[in-house]
Amino acid sequence: MENLKSKTKRFVLSKGADLVGIASVSRFDGAPDGHKPEDILPDAKTVIVLAKRIPNSVVMGGPATSYHNMMIIFYNQLDLIAHEMAIYIEQQGAVAIPVPSSEPYYDWNPDKVHGRGDLSHKHAAQAAGLGKLGKSSLLITSEFGNRVQLVSVVTNLSLEPDPLVEDELCPSKCTICIESCPVKAITNEQQVKQRACRSYMFQKLPKEQIIYGCRECRKVCQIGVK
Repeated sequence: MENLKSKTKRFVLSKGADLVGIASVSRFDGAPDGHKPEDILPDAKTVIVLAKRIPNSVVMGGPATSYHNMMIIFYNQLDLIAHEMAIYIEQQGAVAIPVPSSEPYYDWNPDKVHGRGDLSHKHAAQAAGLGKLGKSSLLITSEFGNRVQLVSVVTNLSLEPDPLVEDELCPSKCTICIESCPVKAITNEQQVKQRACRSYMFQKLPKEQIIYGCRECRKVCQIGVK
């Protein structure tokens, strides 16, 4: 008989997620205060992380407008899947809170142009066994490289966590993402200077529209490119 973990994963995948992983809240002990699962749900036991793949062709070529539109579509789709998952978990008699895939969030430092979501989806995904963080600080998966978008659901449903990824997905000697960054925003400490990154990443179009104009760190990484 299929157990609840398998049923939950199958439900998420049926709603359009490409990957799903499960982490216990104990794996978030090192998260900053205010950004732990228990800060979202006091009796949290599990974090479920969902991923959708970004088409390689949109990342590797095409206008920035296409990449921007794809990102917005993914944010909306992931939030919808997370919402449906929360309803599903409530039907199992538990509580679940979806964490927004992007904005809004409270933690914002205007001087450093630095923001933190209520929960770091990329760190959650690593804790859920979906991949490992690369030098660009983006999550790298074995299936799709860093071409994924993420969302998380915090719940008091107790599910067995997935094993962590042990493989070295980001080669230790590879620095192509660091070298290719137009504003040198990626440091050797797996950190990104958000002020520099945001100043270049967001471009303004003639009609005062703001779009994601840079995707170099995704484009140059060859992990997961078939």
